[in-house]
Amino acid sequence: MNTAINVSTDSNIRSAFNMRLAIKSTLLFLSVLLFVPQLSAAKKFTLSPKVGQQVSTVFELYELGKLEQALIRVNRIKARSPFDKAYVNRFKGNLYWETGDEDKALQALEIAVAEHALAEKEQMQSQRMLADLYLNKKQTDKAIAVYQSLLKKQPSEDLYKHLAIAYYQKKSWNQLVDATHNAINLKTGFNQSVHILQLSALYELKDYRNATKTLLKLTKHDPSTKRWWMQLASSYRLLKQDKKALATYELAYQQGLMDSSSDILQLANFRASLGAPYRAALLLESALNTKKVTVNANNYKQLAMFWQVAREHDKAQQYWGKSADLSGEVLHYVTQAQLLHLLGRYDKMLQVLLPIKSDNAELQGKVKLTQVQALFSLKKYQQAQDIAHQQVENPSSKKRALQWVKLLENRRNAMQEFAMQ
Repeated sequence: MNTAINVSTDSNIRSAFNMRLAIKSTLLFLSVLLFVPQLSAAKKFTLSPKVGQQVSTVFELYELGKLEQALIRVNRIKARSPFDKAYVNRFKGNLYWETGDEDKALQALEIAVAEHALAEKEQMQSQRMLADLYLNKKQTDKAIAVYQSLLKKQPSEDLYKHLAIAYYQKKSWNQLVDATHNAINLKTGFNQSVHILQLSALYELKDYRNATKTLLKLTKHDPSTKRWWMQLASSYRLLKQDKKALATYELAYQQGLMDSSSDILQLANFRASLGAPYRAALLLESALNTKKVTVNANNYKQLAMFWQVAREHDKAQQYWGKSADLSGEVLHYVTQAQLLHLLGRYDKMLQVLLPIKSDNAELQGKVKLTQVQALFSLKKYQQAQDIAHQQVENPSSKKRALQWVKLLENRRNAMQEFAMQ
């Protein structure tokens, strides 16, 4: 059984996170624009006249889409008061973020946050931007410290999710699980990305019981995604709950999610292993007839085995024959012949066996002695005895051949005695 499970890769998290950064940078930059009219509300949060005028010019360049010129101008501003420094560097960080220069954006935001001079809301927004940049630049410990500081002031599902992403980077699985639990407790709706993060950690911790609980939620809220069903079934199998695993595969199959050749073969084999070879055979036979599963010798052999275990000997012999026709495998013909013997179809046995030629003495011996079995059942004792005598010279079949010779001689003697009475 393949238990390797792909839940959420670092690249997937990073790509989704980068998209979020791009959207958020624009929104936060606009919040800077909205921030200016609020400055008069308190002298403490007012730009000095000279700096305010310079900032206004930068805004105009930004609105015209002249980001490079805006950056040149903002870098010329000589801010002296703590608030001026914090505001200008926050502004500068937004501009650098807009242009994709995360290193310089990070440097500017570090200065802005370190001044502790912005109003509480803007200070927290700046810290959040800084934490997200730390996370994106893999400065994970710094990101965690800032997220934790923000969570003490204003806990939110989104902050806990990003804290979980940081723990994912550090491979701190227990802390990641705790962060996702906190995010889920604050949820306003089902957050799939948080549950995927949680699942990744639970698998790393080999906590398959709780992973199963998470997967049940994922299958409920996203039932059309195949991988949740496959992972749920795999988790049940890891927990030795094979009946639940089979039920999960069956549900996925009924929803049309297990439609590949490998999926159908997996389900058929699992049905057979849990004592339902007849249902396994029905599934595989239908899939072969509709070409959902490749028609080849191996798949015919698998189907023949399912029917044989289900004691459907006629169907089994047919598919052993089809497998043999495609593969040329002598033993498959022999198995077909033996099943025909169970069915009492001795003439058909001989039809299957007589054309077989093999350079392998052992295989040829099996074929010939199976012919003897068919001839014996047809009461053609002399033909059977002739073949048995020939096989006495074959080292690989000598022992069985001698047994047949003795049996046939006894039978002939018994018939002669009966005839003389």
